[in-house]
Amino acid sequence: MKTRQKRIAYLDTELFLTSSEHYSQIGADEIIEYSSENSGIPKAQMASAFYALNQQIRQFLLNGHSLELPNLGFLYLSVNAKATETEEEAGAKAVTRISVKFRQCKKLRELINTNVHLVNTLTAKENESSGSQNGGDNGGTSTDPSEGNGNSGGTGNEGGDNGGNSGDNSGDNSGDNSGNNSGNNTGGNTGGDGGNDDPNNSED
Repeated sequence: MKTRQKRIAYLDTELFLTSSEHYSQIGADEIIEYSSENSGIPKAQMASAFYALNQQIRQFLLNGHSLELPNLGFLYLSVNAKATETEEEAGAKAVTRISVKFRQCKKLRELINTNVHLVNTLTAKENESSGSQNGGDNGGTSTDPSEGNGNSGGTGNEGGDNGGNSGDNSGDNSGDNSGNNSGNNTGGNTGGDGGNDDPNNSED
């Protein structure tokens, strides 16, 4: 079932109206195919019988007959006619529309009441609400940018510590490789400057 809001002119207000919504429309090809499978009659023969039956029903209706379809109901012609003030204006010339009506039989009505279950479809408002909720859930799983920056800062501190260690090692190695007092002093100075992480303080 579907629900829509409509303005009722004579009440000068808006009300919610409920109407039926069909799953799909079944065509002649599908009817013939399923009927052939259920009955065991070849599809070509079933198609010939189907179109012959269809043509005969249409012809009976056009001739003004009422048709009984077993276990389904009755097909018949119905007319709409305007009301007239005199008898002379009434009759065939007062008819404004001719249509075909269907009246279900008692057995079909009982089957509908016991086997058809009504289900509400989502309204436009419910669809919008459902979409907002899904969007909120997806947003909650995203990573907080501020947390990402904090992690990057931690990595920077580790890099600074590594830089200091590299400077100390460079100083020690340079001092050892020189093998004299002058080399040791140079190595010590180089190592200390490496620990400051400032390329302007390093000496050749």
